[in-house]
Amino acid sequence: MSQKYSTGIRFNHHLGALESVSFMGEGIGAALFVTAFATGQWSLAIVGVLFVVGAVVALLNHLGRPLRSWRAVTRLVTSWVSRGTMSISLFVAVATLSVAAAYVELLAPFQRASAIVALVISVPVMFYAGMLLRSMRAIRLWRGPFVPLAFVAHSLATALTIAWAWMPLVGSEVAPTWLEQAGAGALILCALLSVVHILRAERSAGVRASLERLLAGDLRMSFVVGAGVVGIVIPLAALSGFQSLAPAVGGAGAAVLALAVALCRLYGDFAYRNSIVLAGAYEPVMPGVPHRPLAGAAA
Repeated sequence: MSQKYSTGIRFNHHLGALESVSFMGEGIGAALFVTAFATGQWSLAIVGVLFVVGAVVALLNHLGRPLRSWRAVTRLVTSWVSRGTMSISLFVAVATLSVAAAYVELLAPFQRASAIVALVISVPVMFYAGMLLRSMRAIRLWRGPFVPLAFVAHSLATALTIAWAWMPLVGSEVAPTWLEQAGAGALILCALLSVVHILRAERSAGVRASLERLLAGDLRMSFVVGAGVVGIVIPLAALSGFQSLAPAVGGAGAAVLALAVALCRLYGDFAYRNSIVLAGAYEPVMPGVPHRPLAGAAA
């Protein structure tokens, strides 16, 4: 699809797949730490920290001058980039201390306090990507509360699915029942927020162009099939019916199936974020001009 419309609208081309991977890694990593705290399985926290560090490294390598990235923290009052950079840096430092304290006896006295601090900081880390997009006022598809909320829901759904698949690999015969239920609930929340986001999007030429790409254009396979079917429907079906299916496939088969489901969820998470990022359309910001929700949305 052309990057420009006759109305002067042009699609976002500054953010792309690498930024989507970074957004995904940061959110999932923080959510994995939350899941590790809830389950007491600190190996998950290690995976979470690695997700966040990998996301940061990938983005720094993409920058033209990564050695100057420290300047990102100089505008905390006005910039979500600064807030996110500070939150992510603090999270990595404190979460690493917490994980180390869980395994190194000398650091054990710091474990609970550092874990609680990292748990608190994980919240802004999960919200960062969505709030960054929301702050870009010229792209109306990203406005409102639903992109940040949907990004957090996707992070939690992916983290819970990974945790569910991780348990057999670390010696647990089965994952806790609540983990399956929480994962299924998070997946349903992802679907609901995605639908509400589309229905409540502002009425504008840019949003219409964005939705055309997502629902009927070049991003349809990624958004509908990748994010919807592969990322939500398949994991939801697996989480809901795994208890009855596991005995039939055996222990090794169940572990392989759980891993495949986690990979589907990871791909679906990326497909959703990348579709939303690529579908963003710049259009003139005109203060004082009201924008109503799309037809069919609730009042």
